[in-house]
Amino acid sequence: MYIIIIGCGRLGSMLAEDLSDSGHNISIVDREAKNLATLGSGFNGLRIKGIEFDNDILIEAGIKNADYIISATPDDNINITVALIAKRIFQVPRIIARINDPKKKRVYDGLGIETINPTELSVYILKSRIEENPK
Repeated sequence: MYIIIIGCGRLGSMLAEDLSDSGHNISIVDREAKNLATLGSGFNGLRIKGIEFDNDILIEAGIKNADYIISATPDDNINITVALIAKRIFQVPRIIARINDPKKKRVYDGLGIETINPTELSVYILKSRIEENPK
């Protein structure tokens, strides 16, 4: 699959390296060159420095051929902007946006955008482990 990841922080970089290692074609976009430089030498994907929601940058990243776009920046406003551009302008088949503020989930749901909230996932996993092993 051809996957574009927006944001090369901890989440985006780990996801890019893991998906690349699994044989997927990856493009990753970040406005900071230093973030892109953190990707290991084994990363075979395309690194693009630029504004995450700029149409020309997204086209350079291959959005017209993308199967997935994952918007994983720590900024909810950037993530929703990228998701809307991917959905409405480029009709990317699958879009997943990271949300950091759980209160914004309703907005994303109303727009038909799939989300992931790292805080909620962490709470769920920790709670499950505690309940599985109470003592």
